Amino acid sequence: MVGANNRELGRSAEVFGSLAECQAAVARLREKVAGARVLLTMPDAAGSWTWHLEIEGRVVAVAGRRYLRQRECQYNLSQFLVAVPVAQLAVGMTNRPRSRGLPPRGLEGSRSTRADKEDEGHASPRTAVRAAGVGAR
Repeated sequence: MVGANNRELGRSAEVFGSLAECQAAVARLREKVAGARVLLTMPDAAGSWTWHLEIEGRVVAVAGRRYLRQRECQYNLSQFLVAVPVAQLAVGMTNRPRSRGLPPRGLEGSRSTRADKEDEGHASPRTAVRAAGVGAR
């Protein structure tokens, strides 16, 4: 799920085999988010914080990144929870945008990663959940 500023608020803890399965999981999350169990943890010795959301004993959503401060982690979690009921489901084919300043794929002398080579020329099916107006600063 991304906020109005396209920053990630949280992500699924699962990978889905089909778009229909993903959409059903989003519907379950919306239905049951009020009764979800929330856990903030410091899973590593570096002291970073993360969160995850459990519904009926199953982890369904996780933080998209780790946070240096507990309050930042808690704030991000609250933005995710506020966004769940109002998020709009965007469906379709999307291409991941290239980072600014990087040369287009296929140019002589350009650096490319394994992911670039695997993704070259392919659009990938993506389901994004966008929360309009949530998390923008």
